[in-house]
Amino acid sequence: AAKNNNFYEISTAWKRVQSYRDRVMGMYYEVLVFIYQETAPPGVCPEAAATNNNNSQLNGFGNNKLSGDVGNLSDVTPEAQADGRRLMGSLGKVLIEINALERHGSTLLNNSGRFVPQDAMNDQVKQSAQSLLQVAMELKNLLPGLAIEAATNESDDFDDEDEDVTMDSVRRRLEKEGGGSTWDAISAAAGSILPMLDPPPHKSIFGLDVLRGTVLSRYKGASQLWVRRPAGAGRIDGFHIPASQNWDPASGRNRKAVLYCNPNAGLIEVATGISLASGNCTQVQGSDGEEACWTDYYTQKGYDVYLFNYAGFGRSHGTASTGNTSRAAGCLGTCYRILRGAFVEFKPTPETLRTDAFAFGSHLINELGVDSLILHGESIGGMAAAGAGRGLTNMESTRDKVALLICDRTFANLQAIAQRLVGAWTAPAITSLVPLWNTDVAADFLAATCPKLVAQDHADAIIADSGSLKAGIALWKEVRRETSTKAIGYAMDAPVEYRVADWENV
Repeated sequence: AAKNNNFYEISTAWKRVQSYRDRVMGMYYEVLVFIYQETAPPGVCPEAAATNNNNSQLNGFGNNKLSGDVGNLSDVTPEAQADGRRLMGSLGKVLIEINALERHGSTLLNNSGRFVPQDAMNDQVKQSAQSLLQVAMELKNLLPGLAIEAATNESDDFDDEDEDVTMDSVRRRLEKEGGGSTWDAISAAAGSILPMLDPPPHKSIFGLDVLRGTVLSRYKGASQLWVRRPAGAGRIDGFHIPASQNWDPASGRNRKAVLYCNPNAGLIEVATGISLASGNCTQVQGSDGEEACWTDYYTQKGYDVYLFNYAGFGRSHGTASTGNTSRAAGCLGTCYRILRGAFVEFKPTPETLRTDAFAFGSHLINELGVDSLILHGESIGGMAAAGAGRGLTNMESTRDKVALLICDRTFANLQAIAQRLVGAWTAPAITSLVPLWNTDVAADFLAATCPKLVAQDHADAIIADSGSLKAGIALWKEVRRETSTKAIGYAMDAPVEYRVADWENV
C-alpha cells in the first residue's frame, strides 16, 4: 500500500508471501512431485531455506520430506491426473519466480524498517516482479478449472420457499428431466442411484492421495506404513507421526506411543484437520496455544501417534486384492462391480474393526518395540480400542505393554444408541438384520486388565448419555453385576432398585 505516493509497505507483505509459498504452494508442489515421481527443476526450492535447514527430514520449504506409499492417483480420472500435472507445472513456475524475486530483491524485501523508498527498486527487481505477476495470473486462471462443478438446482417445479412438495410436482420434475416420459424419468432416477452403488473415479486432483500427502508434509518425521491383517487377509494403511518434543531421527522410534482409533466416518487423511497451517514443522503456533487435534496434543506430550484406516475404508482392505484394478467400461462392467461388491468383496463389521486395532497394536509392540502403548478410541473407535485392549492384555507377551485404554464418547452397544436416536423398535430390528454383529463395548472394556478411562459428554447429540459406555458400566455394576453385559443400556423402565430409592414416587 502506498503512503504519500513515495513509500510502500513491502516487508510485511513479503512475510505473508513467504508463508504462503512454504505452507501452501510449496507443500502442494512437493506432494505432486512425490506422487508423480518427478524431479523438481533447479530454482524451485528457496535457496536460503535449503542452506539453513539443518534437519535432513525437512525439505527446502521447511515441510516434512515424504516417505512411504502416499498414493498413485488410481482413484481419480485420467483428466484429473492431467490436471495435476498442469497444476504441478504452474506451481513450479510461480515458485521459481518467487525465489528469483527474493534473490534479486532481498535487501528491499527484508528491510528491517516498516517503509522502503520507492526508488530502492532497481530494474532487475521490477522485471522479476513482472515475471512473477505473469505466472501468478496463469495459476489463477488454471485453478477454477480444477474444481468440481456444483450441481445446479432448478426451481421450475419446486419453490424453495414452499415446504409443501407434492408427489405430482415430483413426477412432473422427473418427467421434465427425463425428456417427458415416465420411463425416461425412471431411467434418470436410476442414473442418479448408480453412482452410489458403483462410485466412479474422482474427477478432481484433490482426492485422498493429495490430502494424504499434505497431512504427512505437516508433521516432522511423519511417514506412511502398511500393517498386515491376521492370516494375510489384506493390509491396513497407517501414519506414524513422531513426538514433537526432543524428536531425533537418529535415536530411533519412541517407545511411548498412542494408537488412535477413528470415529465413525473418520479417515486418517482428515484426522488431524485439513488446515495447511497446522502441524509441527514450523515454529508458528496458534494464538491461543491450544492443540488443534488429538495428534497435536499427544505429540506435544512426548508420544508418537499412529493413525490407521479400518479395512474397507480409504486404502485399507480386507482381502488379498487392493482393489486398484482397471475399471471395465459399459453396462457389463458396472453390473460386475455392483454384484462383486454385494456378494464377494470384503465388508467391514464390528469384529473386523476390533481385529484391525488389535493387529496394529500388536505390530507396534512386537515389531516396533513400543512398550508403553495408549489405546484411544473415539465414538465407534472406542469399540475398536476396547476390543484391542481386551485382546492385548489377555496375551502374556503384550499384557504389560498397554499403559492405558481410553474410550472417548463411545456407546455401551449399538442398539442402545439407535434406540435413543430413532426409537425403541431399532434394537430388535438391528439384532434381526445383523444377528452376528457383536457391539458389546462394555464387555470388552471390563475384560481389559490395563488402566482404563471412560470419557462422555452428557450433551452429545449422537451418543446419548443414557446409552453411553459410562452409563452402561454404571448400570451393570449397580444392578446386574452377576450377569453379562449383553443388552445393557437398552431403553427400559427404571430398575426397581432405582424406583425404590426415589422416595418422591413411593
